[in-house]
Amino acid sequence: MRLPEALRRFDAPVIRQFIKYGIVGASNTVITLVIYAICVEVGVPSAIALAFGYLAGTFNSYLLNHFWTFRGGEREHATAGRRFATVQLCAFGVNEVLLYVLVHHAGFDTTTKKELAQVILTVPVLVVTFFVNRAWSFAASAPAP
Repeated sequence: MRLPEALRRFDAPVIRQFIKYGIVGASNTVITLVIYAICVEVGVPSAIALAFGYLAGTFNSYLLNHFWTFRGGEREHATAGRRFATVQLCAFGVNEVLLYVLVHHAGFDTTTKKELAQVILTVPVLVVTFFVNRAWSFAASAPAP
């Protein structure tokens, strides 16, 4: 069955990958936020709480993205994993800085607002990391010369 023209543009491989990445991201977000919220509730500082949550979400993300979203490309785990970890560390660093700004300078200083701040930051981090992971972490290897 042929899709109508309006729907065909949403059937592009990059759109399908982005939707899968979003689903994986949603599962990571739940994992990250649950761990983050539990840690904040018991008094762990927000930066450390985010580190714990992010670590668990990152492990989940690598596995699901490698085997489902990007199907591993042609990269071995050593290469894809190292690149994915690099992207995640950079994203984590930017997320930490922005979280600090929101918590300490933008009035997101109560427990509930700290959690909201992290939810807000999830969207831009998701979009940027999708394109970097697609183009670099899980991209097919270049042919040997």
